Amino acid sequence: MIPGRWLQDDRQIRTRATAAPPSAICSMFAAKEQSRVLGQALQVLTPDERQAIETAFFSELTYSEAATRLNQPLGTVKTRIRSGLGKLRQGSPDLKGL
Repeated sequence: MIPGRWLQDDRQIRTRATAAPPSAICSMFAAKEQSRVLGQALQVLTPDERQAIETAFFSELTYSEAATRLNQPLGTVKTRIRSGLGKLRQGSPDLKGL
């Protein structure tokens, strides 16, 4: 073996082993784009609607748990989430599935 050749071979093996498949790369870009679109869409919400949606969905809480965490009545939290989701549906065609 040529001196230094083992280092080059080792790098190639590690690069091949850690390289993400194209489908994973596409998924990462799609997720990043979805995150960007959602972030822009959330800007149209009132602070209360945004807080309720972020608390319930991003923390994966039930409405009741979100109400407890926000120290708000359950009906208020449900109304804010429903109102906010309605605005998101109307404001962004990319978020119609909400």
